[in-house]
Amino acid sequence: MQKTLTAIALTALLPLLSAQAANAELKLYGGGHFQGSGKAVAEAFAKKSGTAASYTPGNTGGGAFARKVKAGEQMDVIVMTTDDMANQVKAGLIRGDSVVNFARDGMGIAVLKGAPKPDVSTPEKLKAALLAAKAVGMQDPDPAHHSGVIVHQILEKLGVVDEMAKKTVIITDATSALEAGKVDLSIWSLPEILGQARAKVDLAGPVPMAVNGYTDESVGILTNAQNPKEAEDFVRFITSADGRAVWTKTGMEPMPKSGD
Repeated sequence: MQKTLTAIALTALLPLLSAQAANAELKLYGGGHFQGSGKAVAEAFAKKSGTAASYTPGNTGGGAFARKVKAGEQMDVIVMTTDDMANQVKAGLIRGDSVVNFARDGMGIAVLKGAPKPDVSTPEKLKAALLAAKAVGMQDPDPAHHSGVIVHQILEKLGVVDEMAKKTVIITDATSALEAGKVDLSIWSLPEILGQARAKVDLAGPVPMAVNGYTDESVGILTNAQNPKEAEDFVRFITSADGRAVWTKTGMEPMPKSGD
């Protein structure tokens, strides 16, 4: 009799579990340099896995992520810089055992769409292009601005910090100063140049690898994720060959192997 009741209970429960699985929607969040990839990655995951997935862009740096969690914004999995991810693991907002450092991205040189593109293919040619420009846009090198610090390091490697101080225009995006004619070139995140800004600006080229600075990106699952299994599936996807095929199109590149 007990076995019969158990079987009946399980039979009644299975449709409910199936319905919950069918209704699961993975909520992916990510800002910064991942914004050009997020929507396409979520769509590719949904197609591959059969799990509905949505992507929400937004600021993840500083205290922005913690404020969103505190406000009750629902997220299952997030992509952010490796440093920010480590801080959120310490804060107990991200599962430490779920974190994977999967990609990195560097900086690029943007020009106004239709304007001549300088040759920036080598450190020497990039240096010459910067010195020839009347004004160059770059982010504030204050430590609170990650990309701005990286750009300052690039200028140090090129040996042009003092010269560029005279022609630097602090910018907050890759396009506005170029459109306004305030700068000839912008040094900005390569994925963002290739993604959001491409309709208004052209890519002159990536900063050469020898002097480029990189931002490492990590993926992790929130401790309060409502769809933890689907989130684990997503982490496996974004680090797989199928996932890489999507986000490498936007200027992100796989983490170099040890020793590279």
